[in-house]
Amino acid sequence: MKTKLSIIALCISLIIFGQESLKIKSSLLTVNPQKIIRNTNGFNVGILDDYQKQRINGINFQINPLTLLYPLIPQAISVPTENKSTVTVNGLHLSTGGMMDGKKLNGLGISMYHHSRTTNGFSVNFFNNTSGDLNGFHISGFANSSEKGIGLNMAFLGNDSNDFKGLQISMCNESEKMRGVQIGLVNKTKNLRGLQFGLWNVNEKRKFPIINWNFKSKKNKS
Repeated sequence: MKTKLSIIALCISLIIFGQESLKIKSSLLTVNPQKIIRNTNGFNVGILDDYQKQRINGINFQINPLTLLYPLIPQAISVPTENKSTVTVNGLHLSTGGMMDGKKLNGLGISMYHHSRTTNGFSVNFFNNTSGDLNGFHISGFANSSEKGIGLNMAFLGNDSNDFKGLQISMCNESEKMRGVQIGLVNKTKNLRGLQFGLWNVNEKRKFPIINWNFKSKKNKS
């Protein structure tokens, strides 16, 4: 029974992928920037962050000579909007720069910085990772920031999330809603179900050094 269901699911995915390929041509090898948009089923090489609604299934290697200017950006780069998000990478993403306007990364990403609507899998970033949905195992030299996240986030300076489930490890961990464990020098959350370990820990119940906790849900007041 499981085998039949797997075959049916595979056929459906091939049909969907085939319909998408009719809209945008696909190639085994692509180079960015390109005049005619082509999806990639194999290997893509890009210069700068110029994808134009492209889907890459396989390996994406990006070269960005402007990486050294990234720390000079005067304000934090937010999660790209639906209209401005471009590339989807399913596979391996390697970059001397990174995504500025990513739509989705499913797989392994190694880059200097990363900004995407959705990131699933494993990523290592020298500077930071900013994602709307951040799921999996993610390491950043400076910070991880997400609207929603599940998994493990590790960063040197800080982890910040509106809604996170899992483990956060950093000098400073901050979240609106946390389900899991925070480990750092300073841990702050407004709605905690779990544990905090650090020099100073803050949640809706108390402010405590070393260890703090809350496992009780708020009761609705009638």
